[in-house]
Amino acid sequence: MSPTPLPPPPPPPVRANVAAKLSVFGTPWPLPPELLRVRLKYITVRFLQMPEPRALLRNGQDILRWAQQMEDDNLPRSANELVRLAVEEDPNQRVLWLYLLSQAVIDGDAREFGELARLFSQQFADDELLHDIAHVGGVLARDVSQARMMPALQSWNAAALLARDSRTQRTFHDALLREISAQVSPQVSGVA
Repeated sequence: MSPTPLPPPPPPPVRANVAAKLSVFGTPWPLPPELLRVRLKYITVRFLQMPEPRALLRNGQDILRWAQQMEDDNLPRSANELVRLAVEEDPNQRVLWLYLLSQAVIDGDAREFGELARLFSQQFADDELLHDIAHVGGVLARDVSQARMMPALQSWNAAALLARDSRTQRTFHDALLREISAQVSPQVSGVA
């Protein structure tokens, strides 16, 4: 005689309708586990330097270094995407917000700058730079070229936030180019 099958377990209790939280950019956050796995896989494939994205996206200095490298490699859109992913992961990374604000000015995108400024002011309500951000936004709305030359903007780029002396790097780069020209010129004149 076969034993009678046990009844199926009762379904899990229905959760109360909890209001969905949103990331700083308006996407659902935190992600459900299946979507989080997809996101992490995307980041790992898209940005090969990030084998463990959850931890690395929370390190603003490393993200800035990688963004600067991407800019140096003429990949500003990838740099911007990486920084946005990091801000979404941890919105308290102030330096990354400043980088995004500077990129919006460089791109001449007053609408994006305004939205980032609004989100920054919500995230950092008492920040000392709110006045400067409002001023840059006002200038950007009138004249993109003038906004790009503002001192505040110069201190928000990746090189400045990383304390990289770009002037020294330019001098070194120019010296390398002169040396290469000097080495190539005698060979070219000897061939002719």
